[in-house]
Amino acid sequence: MPRLVAVLLLLGVLAAGGCALVEPAVTGPLVTIETRGGECPEGACGATVAIERDGRLHRLAPDPGEMATLSADVVAAIDGAIRVTDFAQLRSRPFTGECPVNFDGQETVFEFSTPSGVQRIASCEVEIDPDHPLFVAVANALGASPP
Repeated sequence: MPRLVAVLLLLGVLAAGGCALVEPAVTGPLVTIETRGGECPEGACGATVAIERDGRLHRLAPDPGEMATLSADVVAAIDGAIRVTDFAQLRSRPFTGECPVNFDGQETVFEFSTPSGVQRIASCEVEIDPDHPLFVAVANALGASPP
């Protein structure tokens, strides 16, 4: 009987500690935003910026460089929006127009780091709702209006 009680106690301890859901660590930038297309004096236009988890906003291309440091509140707003966004639902509205890159306009490609991996949303593939909290949070961070 004491052995059974010990086993049950051990199972209880393991169950209490082992059943907690641990969210996988997310690595890499919180979000990258790439714009491409259009015409610039030196050729095709394009740029890529990243928002890091520590608040660093920087250009990755064409000329890498620091841009700003975002407040913890701004970073938390983006991170929170990423965590609650249903990316499958977001992608369920396909873009049906002509991609602006076909007439010297630009496409925007967002890559969001989530616990389940990178989620890619391209404006020529998905009809982006500029009022969606995810895009509002990113626009606020960039000091721009939503896409």
